[in-house]
Amino acid sequence: MKPTSSTHTEQVCWTESSGLSSILHTFSLAAHAGKVFLALGAILATLVWGTTLDLIWTGAGWGVDVDAPRLALTGEAGDASGSAGVFQAFSAIEMEYLRDAIESVRYGRLLGRGGLEESASVNADVGGHAARGVLSNVVLMGRAAAWMLRYHYVYTLFFVPVMMLAWTLVGGAICRMAAIEIARDEKISVGEAVRFARANLGNLFTAPLLPICVGLVVGVMLIVDGAILSIPWVGDLLGGLLFVVALVGGFVVAVMAMGTVAGGSLFCPAIAVEGSDAFDAVSRSFNYVSARPLRSLWYAGWLTVCGAFGWLFASFAAWLTAASTHFFVGWGSALASRPGSANKLTALWDVPTFESLHAIPGSVQGADWMAAGLIGLWVSLLGLVVWSLLASFYFSGSTVAFFLLRRDNDGTELSEIALDGEDRDESASGGASPVNKVEPGGDLSLPVINAG
Repeated sequence: MKPTSSTHTEQVCWTESSGLSSILHTFSLAAHAGKVFLALGAILATLVWGTTLDLIWTGAGWGVDVDAPRLALTGEAGDASGSAGVFQAFSAIEMEYLRDAIESVRYGRLLGRGGLEESASVNADVGGHAARGVLSNVVLMGRAAAWMLRYHYVYTLFFVPVMMLAWTLVGGAICRMAAIEIARDEKISVGEAVRFARANLGNLFTAPLLPICVGLVVGVMLIVDGAILSIPWVGDLLGGLLFVVALVGGFVVAVMAMGTVAGGSLFCPAIAVEGSDAFDAVSRSFNYVSARPLRSLWYAGWLTVCGAFGWLFASFAAWLTAASTHFFVGWGSALASRPGSANKLTALWDVPTFESLHAIPGSVQGADWMAAGLIGLWVSLLGLVVWSLLASFYFSGSTVAFFLLRRDNDGTELSEIALDGEDRDESASGGASPVNKVEPGGDLSLPVINAG
């Protein structure tokens, strides 16, 4: 029996009200060449800056063991010296946990089980793959970051600000491109998006710092309270009486921490959609998540699933590309085979696998290193494009989640977005009429229009 029109309408309304129709569109939203290009630029900037700092640190004799973060997590050693750079060790374990989190979705493990311990038995029950779960891997990623901050705080002071600058600029641009496409079904150029992000760079950069600064200020106050408590007699009385204030301060720190973890991904979309300042972006994000926690989990869960399977599909496409190239070029290079290899290409580049697209065989000698290095450069760039797509998905998905949570909390339609002067001129030429028009330099710098 064919479904009636009313049943079909109910199904459509449910997919729209639940947000699934928007969420399932996120991968195609993220797979935009401009967004991927921006994310690739941020990844390359992070790699260049991290590698530069590693060269300085290792040159000064401050290298670490490549497994130092893992040793710290298992309690075997707080930090271990070696010849590797801090960024090399940190990025290696973060990428491992990120890949394991993605694989966890494939095996249906969003929360994880078996604790957070780092041992070979953790993954044994699924053939060495993804037994920890998404949440467990995210926690481990946070603990690895804590290792870097605790044992290499000077390095962190140099590395994090530059990394944040690159990613807030790129994230703001990607979120702006996604926001315009969601609200108006139009695409803006990379240049327009970057100009918007640059104009709002101060708010984009300071938004994630605001809750951290509040937590640190309250933490300093708690330290002072602890110092008062250490004073004999008088401190015992005052410290005891004021301990309720300390508990309130601890609650504030907890709220800042939970709000940043739960709503931090909405800071950038709030600025991209509303044109708001850093304080308003943080306030909106905290309020939206706390008012609709189940909805937030619903959106986050579906976005995680879609992102993971989208990444797996992109990884398969990249592997198929590399494997096809290796197969056919290898046939052509058989005219100049090398000892122990079927053809010259195999001597320069190992057969790519799904887990590793590129590896240089140990038998490369002489002038072959030049070809092996150049081939490795291009193949590695192919792998970075896959990770760039994931980064684009993160920012695009966060923008989708912000639109949906704004609709759920404020009743604002998805078509409403704040426009800057450049977009306003285009809107006027296209026939759309701005609402609540405010000239630049006034109390509100961006008007909100309804594109519907």
